[in-house]
This record gives sequence, structure tokens and C-alpha cells, in this order.
Amino acid sequence: MTDTIHKKRRTVLFYMYVFGVALLAAALPLSKYMMSVAQFYLGGVVLLEFYKFSHLRTILGNRPMEARIVLGPPMAIFLFIEAFIQVFVRFFRRKNLPAIVLASIFFLHIAGLANTSDYEYAAKDLRIKLPILILPIIFSVSYTLREKMFRHILAVFTAAVFVATLICTGIYVQGNYSDIRDISIFISHIRFSLLITFAIFILAYFIYKPGLLSNLWKFVCGAVLIWLSLYLLISVSFTGLTLLFVISALILLYFLFRKGNVITRTAAVVIIALPLVIGFFFIRNIYLRVYDVQEIDPANLEKTTAKGNPYWHNLDNPETENGNYVWIYIAGDELRKAWNKRSDLAYEGKDRKGQTLKFTLHRYLTSKGLRKDAEGLSHLTAEEIRHIEDGVASVVYTEKPAAYSRIYRIIWALKRYEETGNASGNSLLQRMEYWRASLGIIGNHWKTGVGTGDLQAAFDEYYQNEGTSLEERFRWRSHNQYLAIFIGFGIAGLLWFLFALIYPGMRTRRFRDYYYAIFFIIITLSMLTEDTIETQAGATIFAYFSALLLFGREKQPT
Repeated sequence: MTDTIHKKRRTVLFYMYVFGVALLAAALPLSKYMMSVAQFYLGGVVLLEFYKFSHLRTILGNRPMEARIVLGPPMAIFLFIEAFIQVFVRFFRRKNLPAIVLASIFFLHIAGLANTSDYEYAAKDLRIKLPILILPIIFSVSYTLREKMFRHILAVFTAAVFVATLICTGIYVQGNYSDIRDISIFISHIRFSLLITFAIFILAYFIYKPGLLSNLWKFVCGAVLIWLSLYLLISVSFTGLTLLFVISALILLYFLFRKGNVITRTAAVVIIALPLVIGFFFIRNIYLRVYDVQEIDPANLEKTTAKGNPYWHNLDNPETENGNYVWIYIAGDELRKAWNKRSDLAYEGKDRKGQTLKFTLHRYLTSKGLRKDAEGLSHLTAEEIRHIEDGVASVVYTEKPAAYSRIYRIIWALKRYEETGNASGNSLLQRMEYWRASLGIIGNHWKTGVGTGDLQAAFDEYYQNEGTSLEERFRWRSHNQYLAIFIGFGIAGLLWFLFALIYPGMRTRRFRDYYYAIFFIIITLSMLTEDTIETQAGATIFAYFSALLLFGREKQPT
């Protein structure tokens, strides 16, 4: 009878465990709150798995009811603590070395407390990275999923990603955003693009693998795959599109150079090169438009507006917008009065992006070839006034496709950086400043690092002492995970971090597994331009798929 009860309990716990794994998979693209809930739930299921119900029944079974009431709660707590200890005992077994090494990324941050001064920030950082400890423990000590169940989990994940893209597309269609990146409302657009890219390659494998799906389901997966690829284009996710192109090219070259003949290999190279050539000419066209500036004759610049107010011309500032000079034909007082009649946002105040509104207005009028006076403002529609209030600084950003405007912003910012040295407001140029600051900090702390809690303080000190063109609101951290680890823990910490990334896959031979290889490429390449695990979503994505793909499956790589 006891064995039957125990077997039923294990069966129930197993399905509770599978539900938790699926819940976390669905939460990754849809809810940061549910990410935490799912992890606590999984932790509770694992503790129940080790909880000795039979011991409790044996101890209390023959005692009077009064004794059960008195002894029951303390004995239950004792057995709960015992279960907690047994989880860690099983985790720290020798055979679990790959999982221990993966979880050591969290312990690296614990060790960094010895070299930190800001313990409040360190505590926040440790809380964010807690999944890197919890999930390797859960997946390495608990149930392992058979291949069919594992594929169901991946199906739940891809379905959740698909639903998330539909919701974000709804926001895109409604136009309730000032930056295309703002349509990603659940997690950051970059982390979301990582999930979308992984989902695309999961679906590709589902379609490619013989006997895995019926023709109907292959059609469904193909349609979803195409949609997710289109979404990366719609959202202009450079990170996702770059990863999609790089990994696809690697897979294509792998198969063709392994099995193809000279003709197919040549065709593959052409197929890979064609998007690069098209992209080059597309970007070149935008580049020429940004740098094609209308010539002016300073002697012929008009002195007054139609209302007789004086213009101000700053011929020393070369900043342009859509081929026109920004800092000429400015009648500030006249424009201020006209603007304040049409908008509730003050001319001297901020737009909804936190930028100085009058500069946004100046740029927008310039982009349309209009003067910065009352007459120029009168040519703007109510919708254009709303765009300016939302921080849209050029008509190019609203009239051109999202991909065009994103590239235009980058090239415009590069031109502005050449002219003024100001990198504020452009993600690419800001990253260059962050990397420069990172290398400067590393030069002073390369041996031991600055500690777990002092990264932001180190950047603040560097910006203050060394100077930067970045506005204070843009003075962030490294945006490169490897540099962030180097800054925090020194050269030894960086080497251990790289070891902890690579060793588990080598030791378990999972680099030969399609799913793990694809995810490893996605996550490690993303760390070159993002401090991927410095956020809750990023740390959870990294820990979940690393632990699931390494330790949570029964099937061996093929």
C-alpha cells in the first residue's frame, strides 16, 4: 500500500514538475512576474520530491490525535529542512560537476562581495542572478524529460513567443509608440529578439526532422517561422536579424561543405553574399542622403521673419537634418508663442522622451525644409505636433519604413558625432563610449576587479574623472557581458566565467546537440553587445535554457 501511494505521489509530482517547466517556458517572452512565480513553484515541487511523507506518516500514525496535533507541525518543518539539505547534497555530487560549474557563475558574484563597498547594489545584483543558481539545481537533481515531453516544452515556448509577437504587433499597428523598440512591452526588445531567433531555429528543426510532424503541423510551423522572421524585420531588430543571418549562414555552409559539390557550394556562397550586397547598397543610399547637404550662401540669408522678427543664424554649427542646416532661420520668441498655442507641452520644457522639446521641434521643422518660426509651424498638422511631443525629431522617422529610419538614425548620429563629439541618444555610439569607459576601468582594476556591487559606481567615477560626451541620463554600464565580468572580478573572474560557459557543454557533449549549439551561439554572441545576464529576464533566459538543454533531457546528443 505504501509503495502504491509513493508511486502515485511521484506521478503527481512529475506532472506538477512538467507544468512548472512549461509555465516558465511560456513566461519568458510574456511576463517577468510569472518568471519568478514559476521558479518558486519549481523549487517547491523539487522540495516536495525529497520530502519524506512516509516518515511523517510512520512517526504520527500510531499516536493519539492530541500528539499528532502537537508533534505534526515541528516534524513537518524538520522534514522540510531535511529535504532542502538533501537537494543540495544531491546537487554537489561529483557527477553533477557540469551543473556546479554553470551555477558557479552565481558563486563568482558571491565571491565578489569581498571586494565591494555597495552592499545594497550587490544584494540587488545577486537577486537578479539567482536563477543562475536555482535552475541548474532544479534541472540537475529532479526529473529528466524524455524527448517527446521535451519537444512539448519547446512547443509551449514557441507558441508563447508567437503570442507575444502578435500582441506587440497590435501595438505597432495602433501606432502608440515613439520608438519601434517600445512595442516590446513584456521584456526588452533585445532579449525578446533572442527568444524569437531561438524559436525560429526550433521550428526549423521541427520541420526538417523526418517523421517528427505531420504535413499539417509542418505547414503550421512553417507559417509561424515565416511570421517570426517578418516580425524581426517589422521591429527592426538588428540583433535578432544579425543572429538569424549568421546562424543560418553557418548551418548552410556546414551542410553544403560537408555534403555538397562545387556547384552547390558556390550557390551557397552567392546566397549568403546576396543579402550583404543588397544591404550595402541600401545603407549606402541612406548614407548619401544624410551627407547630402543643401548649400547655402551666408550673404543671402534673410534677416527677419514674415512678421518682422529677427532670425538667428549660427553658421558655426554644422548640424543638419535631412539635408538642411538646423541652426539657421531660428526665431525663438516667435516660435515659442506659436508652439505654446498649439501644444500643452512647453516650448522650453521636455518632450515625452525627456529631450529638450525646442530642439526636437527645430530638428523636425528642419527635416521638412521649414524655417523655425510661426509660419514654419503653421505648416505642421496636428498629428505632426503629436509626433514632436512624443520626441520624434525628423519627418524621416514617420514617413519611411522602420528599417530605413533606424539606419538613418544611426548614420545621422555618426555624422553628428563627427561634428560635435556627442554620442548621447544613439545606442551604437553610446556602446562605443561604454566600451571605452570599460577598458579604462579595466586598466585600473584588471587584477581583482571592483567587486559585485561597485560596477555602476566605477562607471560613475570614470565618467566624472575622465569626462564624457554622454548626457547624465545616458551614462550606463558596459553593454558587453564579458567586459562587465572583467570589470567586476578581474582577469581571473573573466577566465572562470568563460570556463563556466564552455565546460558544461563540453563535459556533457551537448555541443553536438542542435538545440544547445544554437542556443549557445545566440547567447554568447549576444553578450558581445549586451550585458545579457545583468537583468532578470536575461539571467532567467540564460539559466533556463542552459540548464534545461544540458541537464533536463534524457536523450543524448546525436
